[in-house]
Amino acid sequence: MPWAEAHGYVRESLRDLDFAVACRTVCVHRRGPYSFGLGWQQNIVIEERKEAECKRAFIVVGWMATAIMVALSLWIAPAGSTYKFSFAVLSPILWLVYFLRRRFALHPFHFALFAAALLLHDLGSFGFYRKKFLGYEFDLFVHFYFGVVAGFVLYRALGHFYGLAGWKLWVGVILLTLGIGGVHELVEWSTTLVMGPERGMLKLDPNDPFDTQKDLLNNLAGAMLASAFYSIARRVALEPRPSHMPEAASSTGQ
Repeated sequence: MPWAEAHGYVRESLRDLDFAVACRTVCVHRRGPYSFGLGWQQNIVIEERKEAECKRAFIVVGWMATAIMVALSLWIAPAGSTYKFSFAVLSPILWLVYFLRRRFALHPFHFALFAAALLLHDLGSFGFYRKKFLGYEFDLFVHFYFGVVAGFVLYRALGHFYGLAGWKLWVGVILLTLGIGGVHELVEWSTTLVMGPERGMLKLDPNDPFDTQKDLLNNLAGAMLASAFYSIARRVALEPRPSHMPEAASSTGQ
C-alpha cells in the first residue's frame, strides 16, 4: 500500500474512532485486503475482540464505582444522614447510563468520568458540602465537573448521531447541558419541598439567594471547557504530519 494512501486511511480511521458507537473500532468501510495487510475477516475478528475488551472496561468501572458508593453510604455517612441511602439512588443512575451506552455513543473513559462525578457528589458523606476549598464552596466544584463530563459525552453523541459540527455542535452541547442542569435543580427544589430544608438537597441560605444560578453557570463553564478541549484534541489527532519515509532511490542510480 502506498504511504500516502496508508496515511490517509489512518486519518479516516481516527475520524471514525472519534465518533465510534459504543467504543467499536470502525475499520471495515471497504471490502478486500487493506489496512496494513489485514483482510476483511481478520478485521471483523479484531473489531469483535476490541468490543469485548471495551465492554469489560465498562463493567469494571461500574462495579468499582458501585462498591465505593456502598462503602460511603454504609460506613462513612453519619447516622441520620441522607447519604446513608445515596447508593440506592446513584448506583441505578450509573447502571442506567451503562445500559444506554450505545444510545450515547459512550466511550469507557467518559463512563469513568461520569462515575467519578457521581462519587464526587457522594463525598458529601464527609460533610464536604458544608466546607470550602480554595475559598469556594464544594458545590461549585461538583457542578463544574458535571458540566465537563456532560460536555464530553454530548459533544461525542451529538456529533455522531446528528452530524453536528462547529458552532452548531457547541450550541447543542451547551443547551443540553443547561437543560440537564435545570432538571437537576428542579429535583433539588422538590426534595426540599418534600423533606424540608434540613434534609432536602437545596439548602436555603438568605445570604446566598443565587445558588441555582451559580450552579447553572458552573455547568455552562464546564461544558464549554470540555467542548474546547475535545475540539482541539481532535484537530491535533487528525492533523496531517510530514512523511518521514525515505525517498526511493533514483532509477538512474544518482
